[in-house]
Amino acid sequence: EGRVETFRNYLDKIDHEVTPEQVENLATIWPNATGAIIKDAVNEALVIAIRDGRTVVTYRDLIKAKSMKDNGLPDGGAYVDRERHSIALHEACHAVAMYRLQHSHVIDTATIERRGDVGGFVAPVPLEEQMFKWRTDVEVDAMTFIASLAGERLFYDGDNTSGVGGDMRAATSLITQHMLSAAMGET
Repeated sequence: EGRVETFRNYLDKIDHEVTPEQVENLATIWPNATGAIIKDAVNEALVIAIRDGRTVVTYRDLIKAKSMKDNGLPDGGAYVDRERHSIALHEACHAVAMYRLQHSHVIDTATIERRGDVGGFVAPVPLEEQMFKWRTDVEVDAMTFIASLAGERLFYDGDNTSGVGGDMRAATSLITQHMLSAAMGET
């Protein structure tokens, strides 16, 4: 409710076509947004609209601003066809695992736009604000990370790219951290 009011407050200061339902959606898909983040996003959306030759902010402008604030700007780098295909497959495997297994989250962004050394990513949004993480949630997160390796090996006849390296490090770190500090191992 606080995020809804904050969005409304800042949107009331500019010309916009954002409906109350869209404001509610923004508050839901941006669960960690503070007042400062919301103010910055509305200002960024206004800049996006102005660059596009408009004076009225739309929901799409706010979604673009959210993506820029959360993920940074794509660097515009191009892929060779084989890489584009492997990255799309890699991210699709994360998305399918996330969709099928992570019932406490929904997919916010799935992209193969390059950002530095990241070829693409799938980003979830929690459906509820939770303080603690359950062991089963940690296991699902690890499975979601390693889905890229499983998918690449299945599709590429046992072969895989080095792009799975970050996922393997993340899964290993996640499991190790939770086993050591949160007693989530078998013993």
